[in-house]
Formats: sequence, C-alpha cells, structure tokens
Amino acid sequence: MKKIVLTAVATAALAPLCATAQADTHSSETASADMYVQFTAGKGKHNLSGLTAAQAAAFDKDVSTMSLIVGMDLNETFAIEGFYKNLGKSKFIDGTTLTGKSMGIAVNAGTDLTEDFRGFLRVGYGSWKTKSTTNDDGTDILYGAGVEYKLTETTAIVAGYEYGKAKKSNVTDTYLGVKYRF
Repeated sequence: MKKIVLTAVATAALAPLCATAQADTHSSETASADMYVQFTAGKGKHNLSGLTAAQAAAFDKDVSTMSLIVGMDLNETFAIEGFYKNLGKSKFIDGTTLTGKSMGIAVNAGTDLTEDFRGFLRVGYGSWKTKSTTNDDGTDILYGAGVEYKLTETTAIVAGYEYGKAKKSNVTDTYLGVKYRF
C-alpha cells in the first residue's frame, strides 16, 4: 500500500511540471488538444520464474489485459502519462488463480511516421500487486513500443506491445485501443 501511495504522490508532484512545460510551447505548434485518455484491451502472458517443469506444464499463462491511460503532451515529441493496468487472471490446472494489477507513470516519446501514423516508445515506473494463494506487491519498470493511426483530430486507434517486470517474473501485453484527445 505504501508503494501505491508513493506512486500517487509522485504523479501529483509531476502534474504541475507538465503544465509549466506546456506553457512554453507555442499554440501553433500543436495541432490538437494537449490532454488525452486511452483505453486498451489485449492479450498478455504471465511468465513466472521459479516454476518446476510440472508446475509450468500445469500453468495457463495466457491472460486478457485492459488499461486506462490519462496523458498530457509536453511538446510534439514527449508526453507524460498516468496509467492503470488490469494484468489479467491466469490459472493453474488445480484451479489456483493469479491476478495482477499495476498503476504508475510513464513517459511517451513519439514521432510522426506519416501524416496519419505515429510511432511511439513508452518507459514507465509503476507499482504492481498480485493475488494468489499469497499476495505480493512491489515496484518495477515497464517499457514498450507501438503505433497510432489518427482517425480524426481527436480520435486515434492505438496498437502496441509492453513488457513489465514483477520481481523475477514478467508480464507481456500486446494490445489494441482507442485514444481520445480533449
């Protein structure tokens, strides 16, 4: 719980810096709104370390994922984002389940590939929590890459891949989503 509070405090501390950085950008330099919200859904994998061969064979590591991202453009290249990710539910053959959640902050660096396509890289830091027969939590980094296709000035389709750590294990996420600027 302390790590979640620490992440929330860090996000709140960085929010005023976003407004300051945006104030230095001339209004003609940005073609659309500065704030955005993004919803994604995807397929992920829980890759647990330390499993025996029998445990690994009895573990269904494929999961469905969802995330909500709220971001603000700092300039034409960089944006800062706050995120919440539901990392899905995986199962062992005996019925034991493992669920995971994560929240944190990330930096998104992107560039226009064409007039409608934009490529981006994300690097973030977040707190995570898992529940199973035992509960665990911690903080780690995540990173990923993706593309977005602009449908209108305010709406885009987003596709990407992310990799996140949770102690010695990791979670991957291949997703598709919608981004809306306001």
